[in-house]
Parts: sequence; C-alpha cells; structure tokens
Amino acid sequence: MLDTGVRAGSLDTHALAVLAAQGPPPGQQGHLGASILLALLSACAFAVSTVVQHRAATDAAADLPQGAVLRLVGKLVRNRAWIGGQGAALCGFLLHASALKFGPVVVVQPLLSGGLVISLALGALVDRRHADRLLPERGQWIAAGVVAVTLGLFVVSARPQHGSSFAEPGALLLCAGGAAAVMVLAALWSLRPAAPHKALALGLAAGGGFGITGLLLKDVVAHPPAELLGSWTTYLLLASGAASIVFAQWAYQSGALIESLPVMAVLEPLVAVGLAAPVYGEVLAPGLLATTGQVVGVVGLVVGVAVLARRTAARETTGVPLAVPAPAPAPHPHH
Repeated sequence: MLDTGVRAGSLDTHALAVLAAQGPPPGQQGHLGASILLALLSACAFAVSTVVQHRAATDAAADLPQGAVLRLVGKLVRNRAWIGGQGAALCGFLLHASALKFGPVVVVQPLLSGGLVISLALGALVDRRHADRLLPERGQWIAAGVVAVTLGLFVVSARPQHGSSFAEPGALLLCAGGAAAVMVLAALWSLRPAAPHKALALGLAAGGGFGITGLLLKDVVAHPPAELLGSWTTYLLLASGAASIVFAQWAYQSGALIESLPVMAVLEPLVAVGLAAPVYGEVLAPGLLATTGQVVGVVGLVVGVAVLARRTAARETTGVPLAVPAPAPAPHPHH
C-alpha cells in the first residue's frame, strides 16, 4: 500500500535476477496462493515503512521552507530512522516483486492496501502497553473491517486469468507517460506560493506513480537474468519509483498527512488494477454474480481505504479522532 515506500528506488538488480529465475514455467498459471501470502507480507513491511518515513520527513522538514525538496532529501538520507524505514520498504519491495512473479496484478496490488489494516492492528497491540499512547477509535476499526471484507470479496470473485508475464510495450509506455504528465502538473501547481491543496496534488501524483511502478515491476521480474540490464523497463521502473518516492516525501512536507495519505492509498491499487487488462491482458471472471462481487469489492475497498487512511492520518496529526474537532492553536500575544 501503501507509500508509499522505496518500491523501485531501492531496486536491487541481483535480487530481481533471482526472482526472475523462479516462478511458474512459461505458459502455466501463477501460484495464486503464494502470491497472496507474499503480497500480505509485503503489505506488513510497507506499513512499517510508511509510518517511519512520515515521521522522519515531518521532523526533517520542520526548519525547511515549502518546496525545498532537494534539501529535504539531503536531510533524510542522513536520518537513521528514515534509513530504517527504507530497509523495511526494501523488504516490502522484494516481497512485492515475488508476489507479482507468481500472481496477477489485479490480485497483488489490491492486497497491498491491506497494509493499512495490518498496521492498525499491530499498532494497537503495541500501544496497549503504553498508557500515554492513543488506541484506534471505533471508526478506524469499522473502516478496517470494511477493507478486510471487501478485499476478500474482490479476490474471491475476481478469479482472474493470469494474462501475459510481459507488458504490451505501447500500452505500458502510454500509461507511464500519463503518470509523468500528472507529476509535472502537480509539481507546477505546488511550486506556486499561494496554491491550495498542495499535498493533495502531490499525493495524487505519487499514488498514480506507485501504481505504474507496480505494472513495470511485473514486467521486469519476468525477464531472464541476462536480459535485466538490457531491458528498457528496468530503467523506466527505476525512474518511476524514484520520482514517486520524491513526490510522496514532497507531499508529506507540503501539508497534513490527512490530505495526502488517503489519495495515495486509494490510487496505487486502483491505477494498477484498472490498467492490468490493456497492459497484461488480465481478465476478471465473467458472469453477473462474479461481476457484482467485483464491483462491490472495489467500491467498498476504495471507500474503506479512504476512510481508514483519513481517520488514521487525523489521529496521527492531531491526536484526536476525526469526529472530534482539533484544538485551536494558542493565540500569539501582540506586542
């Protein structure tokens, strides 16, 4: 899911070579059970990474002016907590790559959204031992339940054909070009001093970029080891992942987490699932019952993820539930 993370920026070519040498033989169906397990483990790793990176980026940006992206990155690469978050994200990335090697995009990418639910549950278990920490409120648990149920409904009703292991080049390039255009527009908007909703625009660009990165990753891990360095998708993956990470960190600096996290959490799986058919030929199960389950699953997943991310971000920012107004800042005395 989430960060949002270092999914492509920490790409290790040797690790990808090992992954590319594994997996189902050409022409055989991927191991769906293995891909589901690997995707869930990846979601756990990314959940840890997202929280650590956000806190590190917020602290590092405290004394920086808005838009100082390069200075922010320079501070973060010397921050031990942020580096630790990158380590967790690297684990998540390798698990993500393995999941895409064994399963279709339309199953793997939505499962990464489960990272929000997993982080909520794990955080509650840890925070119960600390009296000074807030436990999740009821609205968060309800949203987490909606995500879990609708995610299961979608996976069960989708029953997708595995499709091709390699992307359709023209479709993939078109999708990557569209994501790059959104990033350029978001950057131009956010560099305006008085522009509103900068974090939202940057989060939209980052979420779309991470969705495209997932599509690129599936193509890269399908290549034999000897072809990795000669494949143009490897370098496009690096560029897409790095740009998405920069835009995510920029979004964290530019506004409250409640404005950027929900759109990133929703767009990443939505973009990948929506484009899996034209890029890889992955087809969901037909029929009225299956289609109904898929539609209900996707709509419920989007709503649940958005609400859960919004409520979680609100408590991260203010320390109070979303339904409770945040305390007003103390007025500055006039001299």
